[in-house]
Amino acid sequence: MQLQRHLAEFEEAGVAVYALSYDASETLAAFAEEFGITYPLLSDAGSEVIRRYGILNTLVRPDEAVYGIPYPGAYLTDEAGAVTEKSFYRQYRIRPATRSLLKDGFGVPLTPESGPVAESSAPGVRVTAALGEEALVFQQRVPLYVRFDLDPGLHIYAPDAGGGMLGTTVEVHAPEGIEIGSPAFPTAHPFRIEGAAESLPVLDGTVEIAVPLISTRAEVEPVMLDIRLRYQACDDRQCFLPQEQTLTLQVPLQGLNRARPRS
Repeated sequence: MQLQRHLAEFEEAGVAVYALSYDASETLAAFAEEFGITYPLLSDAGSEVIRRYGILNTLVRPDEAVYGIPYPGAYLTDEAGAVTEKSFYRQYRIRPATRSLLKDGFGVPLTPESGPVAESSAPGVRVTAALGEEALVFQQRVPLYVRFDLDPGLHIYAPDAGGGMLGTTVEVHAPEGIEIGSPAFPTAHPFRIEGAAESLPVLDGTVEIAVPLISTRAEVEPVMLDIRLRYQACDDRQCFLPQEQTLTLQVPLQGLNRARPRS
């Protein structure tokens, strides 16, 4: 459902969408009619292609009714059909958000309309927290992007910078039923203040940190996220005061669409 919901965004970015399943053509046609799927659904009855690509789900026993399904995931290809990235998971229950495929796989930036956004600022720094989807979908991995836009010449320190400097931290607090993964920071580079004995890892320019979120809540009432930040912006001679900020983000929840049982 997520692919269909965002199909226009893929098409606008010049990305063609296909889905491959071990279901028969008749089953896929019924599924497409039931849920309004308009992109191609490819039938791999017998799982020949699935086996050839090495993505047969070996967690399913041969005597199970769903034997032959692939591991859930996606291949991203360039215009020549060469695979540029792949992302597969052991279970269908946890799967990546659709917009994160566009953003992280094809470089399509999020727009203000993409999802909930909260903003804050301090001297030389603008901070934005944006959900990677318009809602947290049940058992779907959705990234929360925390972005620092630093004025030219400024930097913030990596979390484990040491040297007595305040490392940047991002903590997300959410109600029960929202699982929060570890923040993924970009690669830092070494920086040495004049007169200092050692270099320390810093981040500068636009710094984007992704925090994976997964909803396991059955209800679909919106939830509030508290995003707590600690950082200190510095240049090559001085530092601004350390900052501790909390951004509050109201996030809608969305249930999981389910297909009809297979006959």
